[in-house]
Amino acid sequence: MRRSLRILSAASALTLIAAAAQAATLNVTNVSAVWSNPIGGAAVTTGMNGDVAELRWGTGAKKSGYDFDPLSPSGPHSQDTVFNIGTFTHHNFPIGDGTGISGATLDVEFTFYLGSDSSTTYTRMSQFVFDHNETPNSANPCANGLPNGDPSNAGGCADLVTASTNPATSETFTITEGGITRTYVFDVTGFNIGEDFWTKENMSNSATLQAQYTYEENIAPVPLPAAAWLLMAGVGGFAAVGRRRRRS
Repeated sequence: MRRSLRILSAASALTLIAAAAQAATLNVTNVSAVWSNPIGGAAVTTGMNGDVAELRWGTGAKKSGYDFDPLSPSGPHSQDTVFNIGTFTHHNFPIGDGTGISGATLDVEFTFYLGSDSSTTYTRMSQFVFDHNETPNSANPCANGLPNGDPSNAGGCADLVTASTNPATSETFTITEGGITRTYVFDVTGFNIGEDFWTKENMSNSATLQAQYTYEENIAPVPLPAAAWLLMAGVGGFAAVGRRRRRS
């Protein structure tokens, strides 16, 4: 029996290795982006500088602004491995009081193919809503809680950028590779900006937009709410009581 179990375990391991080896790679063929819906601000402009989507605002010697620089083409990327699809940059310069924005929207479109069939491409759209805190440079302490003149606030108070994602409904992509049909899920994981993204005055600050993909069966099922588990436990308890009553 132990020998049989060892044989089965070895066979299972070989199956997993074979499945991993057969996983299709992903190649990004194009990434494009556009800024829209700036909230507030003065002298606000949007446009393209080559492939780079630009948003600018404010009055002064230099405008403050956002850039998104797409990274394409790229790949091949492996399953369950995070990869970059573009770079977001915030430029923070002194601007006139009340001329800063408080938010903007970035729409990103990416086209890719899975496996070796480059003739079959897929397109995914994601939208990112940015909240912007254009802090007054004369404040003390600054919005980050540190004194004006602190290294993090050299030249004036640092500005805070917060990005949230509103992705489209999760999409699946089914392909046949090497005689095996598998379904994949493409996931935009967001910007790697951490909890806080502060940009010093007269400086620029960047973060990458990241994505990954996996087998559909690797996505964990949504757990039942606690109330559902309590209900199931209660139903089980009633059934046990019923059995005891029948036995008596």
